Amino acid sequence: MAFLPRALNPSHPHPLKVLIPLFPDFNTFDANGPIEVLSQANRNSDSGEFFQLVIAGDTELTKSIEGVSIARDISLEDALARVEEWDIMLLPGGVRASILEILKQHKDGKKSTLVTLMDRYLDIPDCLTLTVCTGSLFLAALGKLDRRTATSHWASLGSVKTLCAENDSKTKVVRARWVDSKEEGLPRLITAGGVACGIDATFYLVELIAGAEIAAKAAAVIDYQRRGEELQEDYVIPEL
Repeated sequence: MAFLPRALNPSHPHPLKVLIPLFPDFNTFDANGPIEVLSQANRNSDSGEFFQLVIAGDTELTKSIEGVSIARDISLEDALARVEEWDIMLLPGGVRASILEILKQHKDGKKSTLVTLMDRYLDIPDCLTLTVCTGSLFLAALGKLDRRTATSHWASLGSVKTLCAENDSKTKVVRARWVDSKEEGLPRLITAGGVACGIDATFYLVELIAGAEIAAKAAAVIDYQRRGEELQEDYVIPEL
């Protein structure tokens, strides 16, 4: 039987706690696009807020690839200590080389609180994770994409395949705007393609949780034309 994420359980109390962990060289659009969608869902609801957004970082300010620094609400250590508390994890992507370096240092013994947090969170049966762009690289390296279908930024699909192969994960890597992974017996996972795809994936998530009407209102307010999954079955992923 598939696990039912608590975030999709109508009887689970709202607002849902959404953790957004940041790391150096993250992409602001990967985080802020989904944040805008979730906040619009809150503002267009007549029955109270659906989402409580919490930003976590190693330091007080986390500098993005665009050069903009974002303040944290809590530390990554605090987020890890409260790992069972988060109904949803929204994981942005960023510079591929920076992500791979974080993963390398973690593997070499310089443990990353961010990576440990993701590793533990993805073991919670009723969790729900949304990755945007290269955020899925973290999950690939941790073996969390085993037996799943997943996507990433189109230029990083090869890296996802390579990381999955390194830990013998049986993963179907595809090009799509987003993929809702509903495999039996695994925590719910939605992976989004590059950057702007995170907005479409988040609207899909809002529709699952708050309903089509709220999602439509939120899209109208930000003047956004939603796009679907757009799975490209015939796309050939270049070898690295």
